[in-house]
Parts: sequence; structure tokens; C-alpha cells
Amino acid sequence: MGSYAIKKSYTFENGVQLRSENGEIYTILQPLGRGGQGEVYKVQGADGVYALKWYHKDCLDRIDAAAFRKNLQKNVKQGVPTLSKGDVATQFIWPLQMIEPQAGSFGYLMDLFPAGYEPFKNVVMGLKKIPSTGQLIHLRWKSWFSVVTAGLNIVRAFEILHSLGLSYQDINDGGIAVNMTNGDVFICDCDNVSPDRTNLGIRGMMTFMAPEVVRGEKLPDRYTDEFSLAIILFRLFMHGHPLEGEATRDIRNDPSISDKQSEMQIYGTNPRYCLSSVNNTNPASLKYNSDVLKFGLLYPKELLDAFEQVFTLGIRENNKRLTATEWRKILLSVRDHLVLVNGYEAFFGKRYDKELPEGLRILKYKHGKEVYCMPDKILYSYHFNEFSNDFKTPVGKIIPTARKDVLGLYNASPHTIRFSMEGKEGSCPPKGKMPIMKGMEVSIDRTQFTVI
Repeated sequence: MGSYAIKKSYTFENGVQLRSENGEIYTILQPLGRGGQGEVYKVQGADGVYALKWYHKDCLDRIDAAAFRKNLQKNVKQGVPTLSKGDVATQFIWPLQMIEPQAGSFGYLMDLFPAGYEPFKNVVMGLKKIPSTGQLIHLRWKSWFSVVTAGLNIVRAFEILHSLGLSYQDINDGGIAVNMTNGDVFICDCDNVSPDRTNLGIRGMMTFMAPEVVRGEKLPDRYTDEFSLAIILFRLFMHGHPLEGEATRDIRNDPSISDKQSEMQIYGTNPRYCLSSVNNTNPASLKYNSDVLKFGLLYPKELLDAFEQVFTLGIRENNKRLTATEWRKILLSVRDHLVLVNGYEAFFGKRYDKELPEGLRILKYKHGKEVYCMPDKILYSYHFNEFSNDFKTPVGKIIPTARKDVLGLYNASPHTIRFSMEGKEGSCPPKGKMPIMKGMEVSIDRTQFTVI
């Protein structure tokens, strides 16, 4: 939906009871917040506590409200996006029940964000405000591993959604919450989800829209989702916006250009990538975009190249944008290039040459994937099965041995690992340990790699 004036007062007072379309009663406990589309309340039902989203009537008046409600009812009935093989997009806080209409509007129930999750905006800023005192508190990630895992959780949710022929159509930073300890993610505001190329009046937030949507040339679909998803990832990893640099500040400070005109130029008619490596006319500012410049030196080149493709060629060409599947593979590679060195995390595969730490071993797969290994590196299902999308289930751990030039592997999988080296063969059963040495050929389930 578009942006609408935020109402000054809430529709419902505490204690008001509402009925769901299933006939269940929910009591308003307290308001949780409001925005351009509607209001969110904490409500109590017979089976627990939930969040209720209730739409502003003037918001519904601007769209085909009947079609929007019918689509939302369909989403409730179908449930959380699930692939035929059983993969569930558990990252989505999906609509659970519809609330009966009244006074020209309606709403729906969803689960509350669990404790321990921070709004995405706070995560990017690294700050949160305590409402009762106004005190600002600094937020810190537990690890770089958690940062990359958060990105993986976000893209996996949209990978499942898109593979089912659906598009989200309003990807922005307002509906995402992140656990900064383990990288788990929840995504709400799923009421906009509809079949790809079907639009019910939703356009999104300008700073996250694809340029063609900003210009009014088309309505959101999977391709515009992919552009918005790349912006979310850029903000997660780079702590800035990919289209904001020195030139955009000049545009905003030009008194002859209205705010509306400047936003149209920056995000619609003349979007320019701030880290472009070729003919950069909107470079990131040392003063105002210092985080973007700093983090641009941190991550493996593969991630920076992906951003450059999307925000240069992908500005005009849909097929140059990365799918959620492509992003998942890139982020897995980024995580595979992260190791602990003397107790500290370090990325390898950067823009500049960096000497590998003593004792590091690389698992090189037949299809080119490389996993950098040092003690305490955890291996996951996709490491032991190249056909797996599972980046959460641990199946092994790299461990030290008595010899500095030899690493060990603890096999936490249900499979026997077979290996060979210099004509000699061996095996490692589940819960067993084995050496990891240069030149070793390893076979697990349907996967093979060489140690280098």
C-alpha cells in the first residue's frame, strides 16, 4: 500500500472485544504501534496472546479493499509458505486469522515477535531507545557469523516464497526483526503477499522500491522484490543505502529541487551506486557514508561484486538482479570464508591479498566451492550434502590435534566419512574423529571434496 497520514488516535481502547471469522473472541490489551497502513495491538484470546493488525479505513479506501481482503483470507487458509519437500519459511510471521469487519475496516491476527529480537532499523543503526526513559543503548552483534546467518535467513524466506509463485511486493526494513546473538530472523507484514504479477495496490516504501516502481512504470513483482531484497542486504552488511552518496546530498541540498523531486531522482530517474568501480558519479562520502566505506573493505570480494552487479546493471536490467537462490549461495560462500584466528573472526577472499593463517585448511569441492577451516569451525548439512539447502543443522566440527600441521574433524552426522591419501584408505563413523590433511580425498554421503 502507499504512504498515508498516520492517525493521531487509536481505533480501539483497551478491553474492547473483537470476533474472528472463526468465531473466537480476542480482547485488546494494549496498542503496540501504528504506521501508514494501520495499527497493531496486543490481544488476548482463549488460546494465548497475539498481535492484531487493524487497517486504517482511509488506507483501504485507496485500494480495492475487497480484493485485498480476499487475498489475505487466502493466505490465512493456505498457511506459511511451504515447499513440497517440506521446507517451511518459518521466518515469516504469517497471518493466522481474520477479524470480522466493522466501521469500514478489518484486520488479522499474527504471532507476536518473540523476546530477544531487535527491529531491523535498530540493528542497522546499532542503537535502540528505551521508551520509558529515552535512553539510547548501543547494540552489538555476537559475531560476524551471526550477521551472515541473518542474511541467509532473510534470503531463504524469500527463496521459498518466490519458488511458490508468490511475491512480497513491499520489502522494507519496517517488518523485519533480528536476533543479534544467533542471526535468527522474523518477517511480518505478510498481508501484502500475493501471486506474482498480481498487485492489489501495494507499491512499497520509496527507499526500498525498484527504480521502475518509483517511476510509476510498473507495479511490484518478483523482479522488484529482488531489487528490494538487495537493498535490505546492503543495509544489513554495509550499514548504509546503496544509492546514497555525495551526489545525492547535493541533490537534497539544492533549494531549486523539491523534496519529492529529489527523491524521484535519487531512487527513480537517476539512481547511481555509491560504490561503483566504474565512472562513479555518486561516491560514498567519507563524512556521511563512512560505514559503507569501512565495511566495503571487510567482506569477501564475491559479496561486493554481487552488490555492484545489482546496483549498476540491475538498475535497468531485471535479469542482472540476483534471485534469492543466488544470494543464498553467495552468502554461504561468505560464511564459508569466515574462520577463527587466535580467537577472533576473520574473513578471507577479500579485495586485496591476505596471507592465510598457519594451519588453515581448505575443503575444495568438485564444483568449485571452498570452505576455509580452522579449529572450532562448524560444518553444516550443506557441507556434507551438496544438494542440501540446510545451513542450520550442524553435522561436524573442525578440532585441533596434537600436531600443529594437522586439523581434525569430529563427525556429528549419521553418515560414515570415507577418506583416502597416498593410496591409503580409512573411514570415520558417526561420532568419530579423523585427521584433515593436505591432499586427502574425502567422501560423505553424495559429496566429495579435496583438502588443500
